[in-house]
Amino acid sequence: MLKSIFSLSALVFSLIAFGQETAPQKKKEPVDFRPYELKMGVNSIRSGRTFFGSDLTSHEVEAAVAFHRYNLVLDYGVEEHQRGETFDYQNKGSYYRVGFDRNFSKEKESGNVLSLGLRYARANFEDQITYIADQGFGEQTYFFENENLSARWLEVAFGLRGKVVSNLYMGFTMRWQFSRKIDGEGELKTYDIPGFGKTRRQNSTAFDYYLMWRVPFKD
Repeated sequence: MLKSIFSLSALVFSLIAFGQETAPQKKKEPVDFRPYELKMGVNSIRSGRTFFGSDLTSHEVEAAVAFHRYNLVLDYGVEEHQRGETFDYQNKGSYYRVGFDRNFSKEKESGNVLSLGLRYARANFEDQITYIADQGFGEQTYFFENENLSARWLEVAFGLRGKVVSNLYMGFTMRWQFSRKIDGEGELKTYDIPGFGKTRRQNSTAFDYYLMWRVPFKD
């Protein structure tokens, strides 16, 4: 009896060992970090506001290089704002954003993007205000300006890009802007920051819509 049990056990262990030796081993594919596409486009919301007329003149372009599951994103824009009825406030300058996105789309080769990422943003601009007031000595014209302003902030960005036709893509980016800092203010407290918006809140949100053209890289 014991001899039979020993023989059966030896057979089982032999089969297990044989199975382990013959079972195919899955090889991990090496991660390829070579860029495989470039997307370039415009912020259609900002250009649309400029085209259809408003107190804001703004244009913004975006470039995104894709590699593995990540996108390196760069935005650059120019902006000019004019406000006021009883006063004249003007603000103009440029800004940029740079950062990385993680692409969660399972079909990255299609060019579609579902992403979450972080941006560093900076603006360089100037502003001025002119108004007329009576301080008890008759009406006088007052003028204040900031000639060398800069601002910086961080953003958490959620984005979606989808193919429309051929290499044309459309999609949006939702932003949470926070940790804003302003340098260079004098007596005039700035009201707008190019690329950020109104300064009355320390943190802000934004929604942008893009038209993008995809340039795939060939091996």
